[in-house]
Amino acid sequence: MKIAIVGAGAIGSRIAAHLSQSGTTCTLVDAWAEHVDALNRDGLRLRRKDLDQRHPVRAFTFQRPPTEKFDIVLLAVRSDATANALPLVQDILAPDGFVVSCQNGLNEEEIAKWVGAERTAGCSMIFGARLTAPAEVTVLEGPDTLRLGEFKGAVTPRITALAKTLSACGTVSTTDNLLGYRWMKLVLNATGNPLLLLSGLDGESLHDRASARRLIIALTSEIMQVALCDGAQPEPLLEYSAHAWTTAQATDSVQLHEALQQHGKTLGKRRLSMVADFEARGRTEIGEITGKVLEKALRLRCPAPLNAEILRHVRAVEAGVIKPGLTILDALASEVI
Repeated sequence: MKIAIVGAGAIGSRIAAHLSQSGTTCTLVDAWAEHVDALNRDGLRLRRKDLDQRHPVRAFTFQRPPTEKFDIVLLAVRSDATANALPLVQDILAPDGFVVSCQNGLNEEEIAKWVGAERTAGCSMIFGARLTAPAEVTVLEGPDTLRLGEFKGAVTPRITALAKTLSACGTVSTTDNLLGYRWMKLVLNATGNPLLLLSGLDGESLHDRASARRLIIALTSEIMQVALCDGAQPEPLLEYSAHAWTTAQATDSVQLHEALQQHGKTLGKRRLSMVADFEARGRTEIGEITGKVLEKALRLRCPAPLNAEILRHVRAVEAGVIKPGLTILDALASEVI
């Protein structure tokens, strides 16, 4: 299999490093010329606890992409860069190849418009990394779980084969409910991520506050209801079904509060990708995360007012109108009935 990774940021670079460790060669394509030059000159440096290794890789820029065709393209650009990357993806994809979204959000729909639904797949990931310098990626320790599925649903031989290859990255499973996993992960990205940015807290401190947990449950309830209206069957979140998160009594559920507290302990001092994005470039993927929820909510006439408030506040932080702090968190939490 000839594999290309389009988007050699933190996640794409970490995937490439693990594949290289296991003997699988892949080609990287990225927009950052300095990063590409360093990759070709010095190799890709992977740091993890006591591990510090360099792996030789081949990299190209978006402006001068490879001329060959690839059987598999792993798309690992940020969600807000998907539209710009897809013409290149289409150009380098082999006629019988397929694209795998290794991104946050619901990007498979857009990918399918370019390459066809039958050539579209996705990988829902809990997989942490930080690009600390050109050609240098540091692992953020966590569970490292990947779930692969076809956009059209069935578990196919090509997905099974790719799962075996990607097992170098962590625990990999296949699913016939990719959309359900996407919505479950979208909940995590649309609740904890923006609240960590808006509050300035770390994962454990955020989830240790009862008012924040009630807010997370209320946000989750709205998102789960939008998913159900969209015809999806969300996978269990923190081992609780969509029904558990959408009942009228959910915000006061002892079980859900305990699950969120435990989730916070698992996160520890981590502040997740939205904070890292904001600190690195002054903006986030909020439009492709919460914004996507709100687009579907509007189309389906399924109200999501709390999520609209989250989007408004994150946009205000990005614009420099307000600064993160507990005042924002308390104001948002006060809106939960």
